[in-house]
Amino acid sequence: MSDESIYVAFGRLVAARRKTLELTQAELAARVSMSRASVANIESGRQNVLLHHVYSLAAALEFSKPADLLPAAPKPQPREDLQMILSDETVTARGKAQINDLIADALARHGSGRAGS
Repeated sequence: MSDESIYVAFGRLVAARRKTLELTQAELAARVSMSRASVANIESGRQNVLLHHVYSLAAALEFSKPADLLPAAPKPQPREDLQMILSDETVTARGKAQINDLIADALARHGSGRAGS
């Protein structure tokens, strides 16, 4: 998930919850001491959100914890371009898949999109 898509997903969660609670953007803005324009920009994913704003928004939107407002962490996508050659013939297809998953997870955690970079 790119930085931009995180903010878009976050904004969608804010907007959906605000609408569920039947709040206007102005009412939510008043609850979190922001401008209505800032709330609109957050909901559209155009504004980066500071951590203390996440806490304020979560409280204003009546979430039990701020984490409820965060989009789900993306799962690493399988890498078709990630090919490996194992010289050990005893590794099963399942074992190779598990090794591929481990490598893809490690690359995703380090923010690397390419092996060896």
